[in-house]
Amino acid sequence: MAPGPFDDPADGVPADAPSSLTRPDDLVATLARFLRRVHRSDPHSDAIMLTPESAIEEARGRLATGDIDPASFDPPYQPHDPVRLIEIAAGLAGHLTDAAPVTVHGRLHLADLRLTNGEVVGWAVPEAQNAGDPYVDLSWLARDLSMAIGPGAVPALFDAYGLERPDPVRIELWVTLRQLLA
Repeated sequence: MAPGPFDDPADGVPADAPSSLTRPDDLVATLARFLRRVHRSDPHSDAIMLTPESAIEEARGRLATGDIDPASFDPPYQPHDPVRLIEIAAGLAGHLTDAAPVTVHGRLHLADLRLTNGEVVGWAVPEAQNAGDPYVDLSWLARDLSMAIGPGAVPALFDAYGLERPDPVRIELWVTLRQLLA
C-alpha cells in the first residue's frame, strides 16, 4: 500500500520518529484509542474483506512471483522457509472462529501514523476500503511497537485497546502473515 501524502506540516510527525517515542506509555495509549475509534466504524459496503484465507492466498501468490524475501523476516522467522510459514499460517487459521468484521487498515505500520500534540491526526490511507478482524491492525502495530519500544509495548497495546485476554493464536497468525505480506 502506498502511503498517503504527508507533505503538509499539519499532517504531524511519524509515530516512529524519535520525538514520538520519548513517552512510550502515552504513545501506546494514543494508538490504542485511535484503533478503537477506527475499529468501531462500520465497514463500508464496498470494503474488501481481509480474511486469514485471503491473506494466505495473497502470500501464496507473492511466493509464486518471487515477491517474498526471507531476509526481510523478523529474526525469529528467518530460519523458516516461506512455504513453511504459509503452512503454519494455514494451520493457525484453521483453529479460529470468524471475527465480526470491522474497518481495518490491513497493513498498518507505526510509520503510517502521524501525531500532533499526542494525538493521531492522520495515517497512510489504504488503497482500498478494508474490513476484517481487528487483530490484523493490532498485530501489525504490536510488532512495530515491540521493535521500536520493546516487548512490553505489546501487552500494553492490547490492554489499552480493551482486550483483557488477547487471542494468542490470532496474534501469531497475523504476525506470521506479516512476514509474508510486508
